[in-house]
Amino acid sequence: MKLNILVPIFSVLSLSSAASYCPSQAANHTAQRQIFYEFVTKFYLNKDATSAFTDHVDVDYIQHNPFAKSGRDNAITSLSPLLPTLNFTILRTNFNNSTGWVHYRKDQTGTLPTAVVDILRMNGSCIVEHWDVVQERPANATNPLAMWS
Repeated sequence: MKLNILVPIFSVLSLSSAASYCPSQAANHTAQRQIFYEFVTKFYLNKDATSAFTDHVDVDYIQHNPFAKSGRDNAITSLSPLLPTLNFTILRTNFNNSTGWVHYRKDQTGTLPTAVVDILRMNGSCIVEHWDVVQERPANATNPLAMWS
């Protein structure tokens, strides 16, 4: 009985000491959740695309945004110079079934605030796929409710 409790803990501890989670290793839900939130911290809060993507994202990462190319190196190249110009206000996050999402307000000088949801799918210990939904608040919005409440 005690062994069953300790196995997930050792799983998480062994993963947390790894320099990189990719290439993918076996990871249970608890470990995946921890890895996902480490990525969120590095990317959205620390604004460190290189560390976030090198440590947490598969080299063959699939990108579904029509304005971005697939591949970890492409993401690092395009996002690294952009991150210092962005301010993220994270509103909600969740992780379940090997998939995490981040709902946030994105502010960038010279543009209207944008509501964004990033959806990230994991395979084992590694993020392998990304989708996003992006919406600017139009100047003539009919709905008076804030997009970020």
